[in-house]
This record gives sequence, C-alpha cells and structure tokens, in this order.
Amino acid sequence: MNFNHIDIWNFQALAVDLVIVIALLVSMKFLKGFFSSVHATEELKEKNNAAFGISYAGGILALGFMLTGASSGEFADSLADEAINMLMFGLFGLVMIMAGRFIQDKFVLTQFDVHAELVKGNQASAFVDVGHMLAVGLIVRAAMIWVPVSDWRILPVLLVAFVLAQVVMLFASIYRIKLFKARNEGKANCLQAAIAAGNAALALRYAAFMVGAALAVTAATGVVPFTLENQWLAVAMWAGMSLAGIIIFAVLVMLVRKIVLTGIDVAEEVDQQQNTGVAAIEGALFVSLGLILVALFG
Repeated sequence: MNFNHIDIWNFQALAVDLVIVIALLVSMKFLKGFFSSVHATEELKEKNNAAFGISYAGGILALGFMLTGASSGEFADSLADEAINMLMFGLFGLVMIMAGRFIQDKFVLTQFDVHAELVKGNQASAFVDVGHMLAVGLIVRAAMIWVPVSDWRILPVLLVAFVLAQVVMLFASIYRIKLFKARNEGKANCLQAAIAAGNAALALRYAAFMVGAALAVTAATGVVPFTLENQWLAVAMWAGMSLAGIIIFAVLVMLVRKIVLTGIDVAEEVDQQQNTGVAAIEGALFVSLGLILVALFG
C-alpha cells in the first residue's frame, strides 16, 4: 500500500468504519444470548459451555466475513454517509446471518432443536450452527463485493443473495441427509438424530460442506458480471451458475475424497465411529476445493 496516496479523509473514513465494525462484532455476543434464551457471559464463564462458545465464535467469524464485503469499495462523500452506509450494510448482514440460522433450524433440520442442544452443551449442534452462519456470511459478502455500488440500491440484491443462501443450504442439507442415509442403510441412518446424539465428527463434516458450497456460490460471481442496467438478469444468471457450481463442487468432492482417503470407509469412520480426524480431512477437502473454485473463477 502506498501511504502517499492516503490522506486525512481516508484515515477518518477508515476510523469510522472500524468503530462500527467493532460495535457490530460486540453485538454478536448479545444476539447469541438473546436467540438462545441464555446469558452469554454465564454460559461461557460459569457453565463453561464449549458448544455455546463454538457457536458464538462461528457467528463472529461469519460476521467478520460479511463485514469485509460491507467495507469494500469506495468511501462515501461524507463521514456521515460513510457511517450510515456501513451501519446499514452491517446491520442488514447481521440480521440475515441470524435469520438464516433460524430458518435452517426451524424449517430444514426439523428433527432436533439446534438452540436447545447448544444450551445442553452439544458441540455437534454447535458445528452445524457455525456451518449455517458461515455459509450465509460468505454468500452475502460475495454479493456485496459483486455489486459495484455502496448505497441502498444494493439492498434488493442482498435480499436475493440471502434467499439464494437459504436455497443453497437447503439443497446441501438434503444432499447430506440422503447421502448419510444411503451410506448407512440397515444401521442408524438419520443424520439429524446422529447430530442430536452428539456426533461431532459428522457435524464438523456437515459444516465444512456448507462452507464449501457457499464458496462455490461465491465463485459464480466471477463468471457472471453485474450491471445495474440488467441487474435482475445478472442475479438470475448468478443463481443458475451457483447451481452449476455446487454440482461441480459435489463431483470434485467425490473424486478427490476417493483419491485422498483411499482405503478408508468414511461412512464407518465418521458416521459410526465418530472419527474426528477423518472428518477433519474431509472438511479440509471441502473448504479447499471451494477456495480453489473461487481462485479459478471468482
């Protein structure tokens, strides 16, 4: 960075953005406690609830990802406008992250209560929660960077991005649920029941797949250019390319996993024996392949 080209105005605008970002990150603590109907400090300090802490950390990370999109682009014409824009996008993104996890909890993974399991200290439930929040944060971030404006005109596109994130997670969840059932035919073959029972390895793999799928959607923004004149056509094309990207991602996952984990029965190791090591390797593959798609196409 060439500091000779950064004037006092830029530093002031950066300071405004930084203050708002910190305030939004702090607010995540209270929102987590509110939505889980608990006191965050008590869960962390008195009860040593690791599951709540993992979920809280995931929320911070998701919000951080999203805020990198909100803070990108040119500064506004005044400090007041810059503060309003940053606060508007930050709050909007924060609401979408929290709403996204609520939708997944209530309408997709319906056989167990993620929030109730968090209070019980179920770390598997925490990993699932983290996966959902990160997926929403990444897709909303992608939309913020994709659209070349930094005012209220981006809000409808962000709403579409939020809907797209929910669709992506819906299909990804259905895929993982059906795959789990097919792999474990004749055994305990309900993914949601396994997560509720505390299979952290399975939940870790599930969360990583969500992140990888979200990165595939992010990669699609590099294939479809956005124009304000034809913004809804661009959004429709982004949705279509996102679907194609997820299919490509799923195929790559199957191929690479067979090569990397040759001789290892992942269904037996992760689904039945709860082998976190194998799940971590699978998760790393999911995220890595998603990042590679972003690097190639994003």
